[in-house]
Amino acid sequence: MRLRETFLPGSNVIATDYIAEKTTLSAFFDYTYQRDSSYGERYKELMERHQDRANLTEHLMAFNEKFEAEGPALRNIERLQQPESVTVVAGQQAGVLTGPLYTINKAISVIKLAEEKERKLGVPVIPIFWVAGEDHDYHEVNHIYLYDEGRERKEAVPQKQMTKQALSDISLDHNAMNTWTRDMLKRFGETSYTKEIQAFLEGVTEKSTTYVDHFCYIMTKLFSKHGLVLVDSGNKDFRQLQTDAFKQMIHQNETINEGVLTQAAHLREENYPIGVDLDDQQANLFVKVNGERILLERLNGRFEGKTASVSFSKEELLDLAERQPEELSNNVVTRPIMQDLMFPVLGFVAGPGELAYWALLKPAFHSFGIKMPVIVPRLTFTFVERHIQKYVADLSLTDDEILKSGIEHLKETYMRQLDDVGIGTTFNDAKVKVEEIHQNLRDLTESVDHGLGRFAEKNGRFLQRQLDLLQQKLYQSLEYQHENTLAKFDEVGFALKPNGAPQERKWNVVYYLNWHGLDFVDQMMDLELPFNDQHKVIYL
Repeated sequence: MRLRETFLPGSNVIATDYIAEKTTLSAFFDYTYQRDSSYGERYKELMERHQDRANLTEHLMAFNEKFEAEGPALRNIERLQQPESVTVVAGQQAGVLTGPLYTINKAISVIKLAEEKERKLGVPVIPIFWVAGEDHDYHEVNHIYLYDEGRERKEAVPQKQMTKQALSDISLDHNAMNTWTRDMLKRFGETSYTKEIQAFLEGVTEKSTTYVDHFCYIMTKLFSKHGLVLVDSGNKDFRQLQTDAFKQMIHQNETINEGVLTQAAHLREENYPIGVDLDDQQANLFVKVNGERILLERLNGRFEGKTASVSFSKEELLDLAERQPEELSNNVVTRPIMQDLMFPVLGFVAGPGELAYWALLKPAFHSFGIKMPVIVPRLTFTFVERHIQKYVADLSLTDDEILKSGIEHLKETYMRQLDDVGIGTTFNDAKVKVEEIHQNLRDLTESVDHGLGRFAEKNGRFLQRQLDLLQQKLYQSLEYQHENTLAKFDEVGFALKPNGAPQERKWNVVYYLNWHGLDFVDQMMDLELPFNDQHKVIYL
């Protein structure tokens, strides 16, 4: 692997302005991630709080051992017992085969950030990956994307799920998963690593009961040797530790939502978009009803189910938090607060979309008498395989121009250059001349028989369509003559910026494991990957 860094603009205005330290946006956060002093200040704040480290680390040890975590992760859990230790956190839904590459990028980011801050602060800093097992949107996580026959294809595990169960509760169909996995590997292409990868993934499926299990076994294999500690927000045992936090959220419920709405109004005043659905009645908590997650809202002094006939008084909901905390779960607003109440969070590693909702949360955190952690934009990567490197060189392009603006306009420029005989100009001139001639014919028709006017107009449109058809056929002939070169444009585009999207949003890590080996992530972890707001281009 070879690393090169380049600057890419943020994918949304909030991410762009946050990285640029614009005061209009930085006021929405408690700390500035670019300043070393922020981490010292945050550490001092955390040391003044009480954390139930004993019960937390007992749970983490049992959970990570279940997924066969290696020594570095288990030692990090032990280090978390030390009162001077802190954590950095990243999180993601439990996507099939780990989902899009940004999941891997988040895990690498949180490990590298922990290492960096431990060196600078001189205290244990533990990387935590928060698996959003409480999430219920199965259809967001049940698929990956493939590049197949010149097209991007969405391929979902053929397992139906009709209810809004938390991912931690959805049983895995072993036969469906194994059949689908073998098909995905076949379509990735057989390599010297394929049998090993297939055996590994089938072993994961055999050991897994749920989709979250499947995700955790893969993530543990890839990252526990590097010290990453997993926690599942949907785990019932973990929920038993959250009783007091849920009670605080119930007591502070209206204040939390008011703070978020106020912050959203301020963001709008600064012309920033709001990427979260908000309303005055939102309780920002879910309750489990007949196995499904139901969002609660405050109505007439009670907590009512938004899509189901369930109702709680404040006292009843507090009692549920005491007796059955596993029946409650967080939404996008309260999840970060729960993370901060459960862990001593020095920093949170955020993607561009996450930065947008974190900008809403400062008053909500303050209502608990705590500050937000330092919010650190995660590392971003693009992997460039050898054949793609060759194609880019063959086409006299650069990686940067593709990463910044995609491939389509470059391909169009190439096509225009191929038209050295002037097909476009000649046909444009011909269409104008034909229109002029046919206008005379339409005028003549009107003078002879007014009733044939519409037929004459239709005849004119037909002639123009015939010219378009001939022009199209000539362009197709050009494309056929240069199909190998144009195919390179397509493959480069799909490899580096598929359909104009960052590579990390589309492709899956198993493709790279299949072609480069199960130690692909280990090779990445050996690289120097500083948090310097530069995009990392990795040549394979």
